[in-house]
Amino acid sequence: MAIVTISRQVGSFGDEIAEMVARRLGHQLIDRHQFQRLAEERDPDFKAAVSSRAARLDPRFHERFFFENPGYTCLFESLIYELASLGQVVIVGRGAQVVLREVPGVFKARVVAPLEIRVKRVMADKGVSLEEASGFVSRYDHERRAIIQSIYHKDLTDWYLYDMILNTALFDPEAGAGIICEAVMRMETPADQGMLGEELTHMAFAKRVESAIKKRFPISPFRQLDALASRGGHITLSGYVPHPSERDAAEEIARGVEGVTGVLNQLKVTMLHEL
Repeated sequence: MAIVTISRQVGSFGDEIAEMVARRLGHQLIDRHQFQRLAEERDPDFKAAVSSRAARLDPRFHERFFFENPGYTCLFESLIYELASLGQVVIVGRGAQVVLREVPGVFKARVVAPLEIRVKRVMADKGVSLEEASGFVSRYDHERRAIIQSIYHKDLTDWYLYDMILNTALFDPEAGAGIICEAVMRMETPADQGMLGEELTHMAFAKRVESAIKKRFPISPFRQLDALASRGGHITLSGYVPHPSERDAAEEIARGVEGVTGVLNQLKVTMLHEL
């Protein structure tokens, strides 16, 4: 039930390596295009939003929309847990190394390269000038760091998020993929993989419930709301909301999610609206 996450810098050969790792291990590759397709299949609201004219005109719309709306952040977290529960998967980017950081049996790799090498690779790949490539790499690096910092309060350069950091300055994609595959095959795996898969399924379901609530109430009070799923479709809600009506509304939304059979509402009311 090997699960691999690959975080990568632009120009590091990370995408090429991820594709080769998946092929060699016989795993399913989940890149950003696959993520968007799965998200659209799971959530009609998301599909409608990314089909808008704004999305068609702005190539980065999907990513910003995915991460800036708490409801859709929970949606992709749900997808990550769901995919991990199946095993035999290579997940590229999407902060999966952070989402799955406490899950045993996940191999988390980060693919990097020196800045000057990455800029030259982008120049060759996109056929642009040195100045254009430098600007592209700089913007991409900044956006990646900002997204992970704003959502998870984590630094992409934190070594402890990864089991391996691969510098491709001296490696082509094939060699880099070989190194990661060798490490994955030597990794210790959880003793009870069936139980792990079940836990991940529950986590995916809980995040789906959180997504439904936070899409309706995307403002800050509901960012502190958490859902916990147990067998049989039972959901426990915890956290803080500013008003009793929002506590009731959160429970009502949770009960309306397909598969939910019962809700234990442990949300606390802060009553900040009276201050």
